[in-house]
Amino acid sequence: MRSAPQFDWWSKPVRNPRDVPLNGLRAIGEVDLHCHSTASDGFVSPTELVAKALSAGLRVVALTDHDTVDGVTEAQAAAAGTGLEIIPGIELSSDSGHNELHILGYFVDQDSSRLNEHSRWCQEKRVDRIGRMCQRLAKLGMPLSFDEVQQLSGAGSVGRPHIARAMIARGYVDSIGDAFNRYIATGRPAFIPRENVSPAQVIAVIKDAHGVAVLAHPLFTTNYERLLPGLREDGLTGLEAYYGEYDQPSRERLASVARRHGLIPTGGSDYHGDGYKAGRSLGSVVVPPSMVNELRNAVRR
Repeated sequence: MRSAPQFDWWSKPVRNPRDVPLNGLRAIGEVDLHCHSTASDGFVSPTELVAKALSAGLRVVALTDHDTVDGVTEAQAAAAGTGLEIIPGIELSSDSGHNELHILGYFVDQDSSRLNEHSRWCQEKRVDRIGRMCQRLAKLGMPLSFDEVQQLSGAGSVGRPHIARAMIARGYVDSIGDAFNRYIATGRPAFIPRENVSPAQVIAVIKDAHGVAVLAHPLFTTNYERLLPGLREDGLTGLEAYYGEYDQPSRERLASVARRHGLIPTGGSDYHGDGYKAGRSLGSVVVPPSMVNELRNAVRR
């Protein structure tokens, strides 16, 4: 069973002597628990992500690619000996009624047969879905072949950001945000819903891989708080409160909601690459470092 290196990152010295230490840790931006790489729809390789994390002064990064853990081993190898901890993670999609819920899994066993089987199934469904979205765009007067999109994903998991980038290359839109807002976000003309998987099923997959499950970017989910008791009963451990696109009052309110429901308030930038979306710069979110130990303790329990 492969897992993240288990070391006391609290006691590691601050690399930059200009930084003021707080329990051996800067008060701002040393923990980012939501990052993507080219293993899915991120724009940088796992090795490049590590280099950027070190440059930004991060101490702990969770690699949470969509539907795959394929980039974790490379990231951990790149971080070996640097003092940067790479938490093995994943982001899995699910549906509850008309809501699409993304569930983050932390400290997952990359060799879990159930996790890898689910990942393979998700990859197959992704290919079919993205192909159908390309067909829908063509009907909207924006021809776009699946091959164009797949070239941008390389060997990684293909996703909507790759469609957005292909649309930019074709001159159909000016930015990734423009592509989503006008065409490929939920409810937009080219959107195709994914095949339904319940949150309970996804949480069970993560738990079977000895990980802990966290609801990602909850404000993207309608009436999310009504769902929390049921999700908690299904085994949800945390709520992503400190999210890149949220303002500070929203983060504080979500942290309070998490505690009220017996959940760990976690956080991360949802980094995909530089300039991807506003608020999503690597390490841009202040995540209390104690959250990492709370998650680690939840795994042990």
